[in-house]
Formats: sequence, structure tokens, C-alpha cells
Amino acid sequence: MSTLTLNVDMAAVLRQASRQNEPDPSQLAMLGELFGVDAIAVQFRRDRKYIKERDLYLLKGMVKSKLIIVMPPSDEAIQKIIELKPHTVIFAADHADSDSPLSPIDFNSTPVDYKTMTNQLQAVGVEVGYFVEPESDEIKGAAKAGASLVLINCSGYAAARTTEDAQAELDRIDRATQSAHKHSLSLYGAEGLHYKNIQPLVELQMFESFIIGDAIVSKALLLGLKTAIEDMLSLLKK
Repeated sequence: MSTLTLNVDMAAVLRQASRQNEPDPSQLAMLGELFGVDAIAVQFRRDRKYIKERDLYLLKGMVKSKLIIVMPPSDEAIQKIIELKPHTVIFAADHADSDSPLSPIDFNSTPVDYKTMTNQLQAVGVEVGYFVEPESDEIKGAAKAGASLVLINCSGYAAARTTEDAQAELDRIDRATQSAHKHSLSLYGAEGLHYKNIQPLVELQMFESFIIGDAIVSKALLLGLKTAIEDMLSLLKK
């Protein structure tokens, strides 16, 4: 059965919009664990727009399950992570435009020594993964870099407008999961996943965990966080 990783970035987004000190991502993480999530994730951007360094230290001290940090491969951030020692780091690409979200790593176009970065973090006990498109070449790139997991970008599937397009994206993801299995990589899924589209991915029975944030927080605004988490967990158990 796939587990649920709660992304708590939305708390930081709302905090930024309100220009107050609340809501606090660490409080959302604490309640998420109380209501049954298996891990907590945040995006630590180069511009620190939403999640701040202070948030990372608070989360490190409060999270009792796994703390997963998705971040760009910058030397400054890596040194911070070596000091912090979260459970898992997943590398993703960022952009000069601060409004652009983190995107999948392209191993063929980025002149970065990913192997050395992976070794640095693994040496201090941090699990390392990469955010990638569901393509065999990208899976191979992550394996070559020494990763132990890949986070599959499911946005193409989530954005599909027709049944045919959705099935084509599912087939693409399925092939990627087989490639990841061949390279002994654990599989996580994220981007655009919600209550109405998660089931076909669960039925693949290949994902260790799904990282979901916006959909859960949106439902929590109407029905409460406990109900929102329990409803998602029930879908992952089917």
C-alpha cells in the first residue's frame, strides 16, 4: 500500500499572503502526523519565498516521521542540509523567475556533478532522490547519480483533458515505474494529484508514497484537516 506524504508548503503560502506569522507550516505538519500521514514534505527554494530556514529547523525538531525536503542543487542549500540532516532530500531544478515552481531535473542539459552531491548527503545519513519526468533516460540519470529514489512528475497525467490523453500519460508513468524498479529505485509521485485522479496511480501498485498538499489543504478548509487526510488515506488503501 502506498503511504501519504503531506506537503505543508500551502501554510507558508497563506502566511506570505497574509503578511503575518501564521499559519505555521510546522503546526500543519504536527496535525498531519496526528491524523495519520506518514511523512512531511516541503519545498526549500533558492529565493526562500515561502519556506524559510527557520521553518526547516522547526520542522526538524517537531516531525516524528520522515522530513522530506525538495530543493535545488545549490552549494549553499546543500551545506544547510548537511547541518540539518533531514530524512530525505529530493533535488529539483529551480529558475531565475521566482514565480516559477521547481521543475524536474534534466540530467542531459545541466552541468552539475550530481554524483558528488548525492555522496555528500548520503555520507551524513541523508537519503537522496531526484524529481524527474516519467522517462527512462531520466530514471537512468538518477540511478547513475547514486539516488535511492525518484519523485515522478505526474503533472502531465493530472492536466490531461481527455480519457485518451490520461491513459497515454498513465502508460508513460507505468513504463517509468518499471524502469525505476529495474534500477532498484523507490518511487514517489507528486504534482497535480487530488482525490479524483489518484486512484489509477494507486492501482499501479508501484508507488511507495504520494506527496500531496494543495488538494488536502483545500478540502481541509471546508471539512477540516482530519477528514481531508482520512479521505485521502482511504483512497490509498483501496
